[in-house]
Amino acid sequence: MSIKLVGLDDLNPSAYNPRTADPKRLDIIELSLRKLGFVLPVFADAEGEILSGHQRHLVATRMGLKKIPVSYTKPLELNIRKSINIAFNRGTNDMAAVDTPASLTEALQKADVFGLAQKLPDLSNEEIEKRCINTVTKNVKELTKINNGRWVQYAKNAARSLNSHGVTMPIICTDDGMVVNGLGRLELAAEKGHKTVEVVYISELEKEFTFAMLNYLTMDFNIHERYEDMLRYNSFRRAMAIRDYLGRCFTFAILGKKSSNTFDVTEPKSKKFWIKNYGSTVLDFGAGLLSETKLLQSVGVDCVPFEPFRLTKGTSDIDRDLSVDTTKKFLARVASGVEFDSIFLSAIMNSVPFYQDRVHILKIIASLCSPKTKVYAVSASTKQAGYRLTSGAEFINKQDSSRLQFRLDYEPRITIADFTAVPKVQKYHTPEEWYELWKSQFEKVKVTESANNVECIAIKAKSVNHEQLSQALAFEFNLPYPSGKRMNLVNEAITAFSQRLQCELPSPK
Repeated sequence: MSIKLVGLDDLNPSAYNPRTADPKRLDIIELSLRKLGFVLPVFADAEGEILSGHQRHLVATRMGLKKIPVSYTKPLELNIRKSINIAFNRGTNDMAAVDTPASLTEALQKADVFGLAQKLPDLSNEEIEKRCINTVTKNVKELTKINNGRWVQYAKNAARSLNSHGVTMPIICTDDGMVVNGLGRLELAAEKGHKTVEVVYISELEKEFTFAMLNYLTMDFNIHERYEDMLRYNSFRRAMAIRDYLGRCFTFAILGKKSSNTFDVTEPKSKKFWIKNYGSTVLDFGAGLLSETKLLQSVGVDCVPFEPFRLTKGTSDIDRDLSVDTTKKFLARVASGVEFDSIFLSAIMNSVPFYQDRVHILKIIASLCSPKTKVYAVSASTKQAGYRLTSGAEFINKQDSSRLQFRLDYEPRITIADFTAVPKVQKYHTPEEWYELWKSQFEKVKVTESANNVECIAIKAKSVNHEQLSQALAFEFNLPYPSGKRMNLVNEAITAFSQRLQCELPSPK
């Protein structure tokens, strides 16, 4: 890896950095720099935009430093820079999936960093700036042998996410080869068969203070504010999630605990049985890749899809034009007054990143129900592996062990994953929470649990306040896209729902 001394004015903090730092923690960063210097470099893209090290850059400026060590990445698109920014904020610490800013802050307080710092002399500005410039090349096998048994699987996954973008970071060791920071990076290097790694050495006296600074010091995330739009459009159904059978949402009411892949709706008796239970005119709300929509249409069911994030065929790229076209066709059916026998929401609510967004969706669903309509919905529960792993559960298989997922704290039971390229929030519902959500809009709600999901059947929609419905439509039909454009179909939606409800909905405020 190449680390260069760079003038502070040659770097540009990113406007979207999802970390916030209070003055107290900035003071701790300054203490760390004065006692240890830059043991890790700041990372920036090819244009000088900071990807990791915003707070250190800020503190270095107020300390009067002229230069700081920087490692540059290759040119990166904006969405990748946003994603890698998150990965850096999880990839520096040797942390586990269960660790949160709150738990790390508690560990930092217990470490008595101010007491540890008093044992160390202040460094000169030149020593601060150059600490990690001259790394030492060390044999991977030797370091692995010394640190055997100390591995942190999650830290290795975090290192892998950064490495996928060509980012490598030095490992911080004491003179005897014990890793103070970078266990995941070392294990990944060994797994990849690298012969050597770059090491920054610290003294035995610096060890405890360095460990606390590099592994416990963390900033709060406000990703739900800085990345609000990105979290919404990254909720799309992943391209690999293609099924050739009806998913759980479309079958749990008739199959019970049986797996949905045991039911073949194309078989004549099964088709007849399915239509008898669910009807011949249905809505697939949040239809994803439209696999279930097309399967039902192939057996003669009038299945209307609504999906605001359609993908370009064969890719994971959102096709806005296709999405808008699909939405316009949906609104035309809404305006026609078609009555739905059933409405399905298959794993939609666990991908919607914000509570108020989920409420908006429920109000829209309620307004689409006739007295006979039944709504079937499935969402991820706290029994799913993704949530259990962030709560301290053990890995149970190879797929689980490769997960890089962690908890956010803006809402209970929220995690974020897939942040190498397309960060996606997952909301895990308890049965009680799932019931209360649906009960807010429906008179009768029945909640059940399967192995990994909460399910519900909701009937008798409550009357929706027209102003609230307009606000919901203003949200759902003006969703953002990666291009920076929006759906821009709010007026069309207001008109379509006004025709359906035979009233004039107010313009959203």
